[in-house]
Amino acid sequence: MEAETMKKRRRRSAEERLLELEEKQRQTETKLREQLAKLEQQKRSLQESPRIRREREMQKRALMERIFRMVPEWEATQILAAIAEVRDRVGEHGDLLGELAQRGEALMEAFKPRRGRRPRATL
Repeated sequence: MEAETMKKRRRRSAEERLLELEEKQRQTETKLREQLAKLEQQKRSLQESPRIRREREMQKRALMERIFRMVPEWEATQILAAIAEVRDRVGEHGDLLGELAQRGEALMEAFKPRRGRRPRATL
């Protein structure tokens, strides 16, 4: 009776073990994707905190003010086209990007708003 109730251990074939490993890999990848999605969501929520959003909006506003102060007669479409043209000219030349960054920093300082009262003639 004991021999009848005990099951024999069945050896799995290589194909069965391979399928099991692939299934385990899929499950692991799914869990990893879920964890990455959760981390990305946390990252987005931190980036969208009110303080950081305000700072980013202030930086955008300051940039736009300086651009319009530099070329007041240009329209937004012309500015966008100029940016695209520079991007096309620079391409993948990293040294030119560094030079552009330095020049941009200098221009940001040069067109920084002045503190204090503005003269009446410019209003």
